[in-house]
Amino acid sequence: MTREPARAVTPLIMGVVNASIDSLTGGVDAARAKELARSMVGSGASILDCGGQSLRTDRRELTVQEELTTLLPVVEAVAAACPDTTISVDTYRAEVAEAALDAGASIVNDPSGLLDPAMAELVAERRVQLVVAYSRATPKVRMTRDRLVANPMADAIAFLRDRLGRLDEAGVRRDQLVLDPGPDLGKSPEQSIQVLRGAPRLRAALGVQRVLWPVSRKDFVGALVHRFPSGRDPGTYGALSAIELAPGDIVRVHDVAGVSDFFTVRRALLDGHEGTLDLPEKYRYDP
Repeated sequence: MTREPARAVTPLIMGVVNASIDSLTGGVDAARAKELARSMVGSGASILDCGGQSLRTDRRELTVQEELTTLLPVVEAVAAACPDTTISVDTYRAEVAEAALDAGASIVNDPSGLLDPAMAELVAERRVQLVVAYSRATPKVRMTRDRLVANPMADAIAFLRDRLGRLDEAGVRRDQLVLDPGPDLGKSPEQSIQVLRGAPRLRAALGVQRVLWPVSRKDFVGALVHRFPSGRDPGTYGALSAIELAPGDIVRVHDVAGVSDFFTVRRALLDGHEGTLDLPEKYRYDP
């Protein structure tokens, strides 16, 4: 009997390490960042995404120096605590990204879609990976519905094609790139759902195969389930169960342990489990 091919794709898990006190989960200092990083890696994260500037539109924009002061001690702490783990920097400023790369990061996660013209040159020069987001929003400025695009999928393809052209001109290779459909970034909740459902079209249209899925605790989840960010993890699992994953994809999440468990069980049910599976007695009942 021929065994069916595997159907479950297990993505890389990117754990969120927010240094900004304005973030929805609250900020962490260097000491707490070390603890959080070790916990996330122990729970299954292979990438740690460090950010110093929240994108919340009800908080003021930090200056470059304020962002650096907030972010760099956390990047350095995470690099020291988890030296074999890939570190990503979440920023839309090339100056901040460069400093974070010097501090130990090796991925730039730019949620603005190359708002800073110097970002492409930096990524080309340093030969690091870049997450390119689809976002028409200006960071820290709330998009009103009258400014939303009519067809987000068509606009996503046009927007990202333009950004890829800029990156090509700067000398960035396609294998350095990861696409981000940008849920919540300058989109209504229903538009976020549309771009997530249509994200596989981005791979085909743009020739970049890897996708970052930043669905954790997003507003579109909150709009569906009417819960605060801290209560949106079950809704996040629902989103993860529906997205069309491909090898090399990344999921950016806050609850690393829960998401790792989710994919462990999903893989077993889709692909089967070889060998004996026993439940250790200590896990049979809650203490």
